[in-house]
Amino acid sequence: MPPAAAEDNIVILPFVFPAIPLAAAGRRRHMGTMEIELIPTVILSCVASALAIFCGYMGQRPMNPNRGPRMVPWRFLMLLFVVAAMMLIVHLLNLLGFTTGQQQPKY
Repeated sequence: MPPAAAEDNIVILPFVFPAIPLAAAGRRRHMGTMEIELIPTVILSCVASALAIFCGYMGQRPMNPNRGPRMVPWRFLMLLFVVAAMMLIVHLLNLLGFTTGQQQPKY
């Protein structure tokens, strides 16, 4: 093993750079993975929910023939953001310890 790869704060990216030191790598050892993933998951689920509400509002507005046709598919975007928010909520529940998938056989 090369001496640079033996350190804890070195990340190996073989196709881009041989070794890149990270300042936050030392902090990751002290934090659990749930704390790292929990905050971005909550933020992204709130953003996806807010965007779904906004796209739903824009999609339900009455059409104005003077302005021409709507070029943005607001209802389709609303469905995409609703699906993303649901997936993030399921991921959040999994981070909190709830089982949301099929039970694995115990044999």
